[in-house]
Amino acid sequence: MTVFSKLEGSAMDTNFYITARSSKFPLDYAHSREDAAALLARHRDRHPDAVVESTKAYFERTRAETLASFPLSRITQRFYDAMLGVLPPQYIKGVAGFFLSEAATQNIHAQFIVHGGCTYGGYADLARESRKIWTIADVLELESRAGARTLTFDWFPGD
Repeated sequence: MTVFSKLEGSAMDTNFYITARSSKFPLDYAHSREDAAALLARHRDRHPDAVVESTKAYFERTRAETLASFPLSRITQRFYDAMLGVLPPQYIKGVAGFFLSEAATQNIHAQFIVHGGCTYGGYADLARESRKIWTIADVLELESRAGARTLTFDWFPGD
């Protein structure tokens, strides 16, 4: 069994995270492959699913997982209003809606849009190299799909 995951990156990578699906956060950090292998052996007792990932692979994977956790969705007006008041809203000229000023992680911010009397929200990636910001065209495409429904949150009171 290899100690490095398939996401390990190039041979030039010199910084690594030891991660496990059973843990929300990285278990450890290493500056070399040798240190990563030693730390992995130590963590495998408690986390048999532990692997070593390059920092680049880790950030790419967690970025994709975060974006997938809140895709563009129709939301309730009450949730939209609450998000408008929770943190100072941030606007980008020429972009639909507003963004929460605090990132969910890295450069991923929640974006909220009002269009056609409905409210929408989803995570948007504001990083220059991977930018994905929701547009009115995305909202129209969402509404054109059969079965579009309003997303509710168990953790949000009253929804």
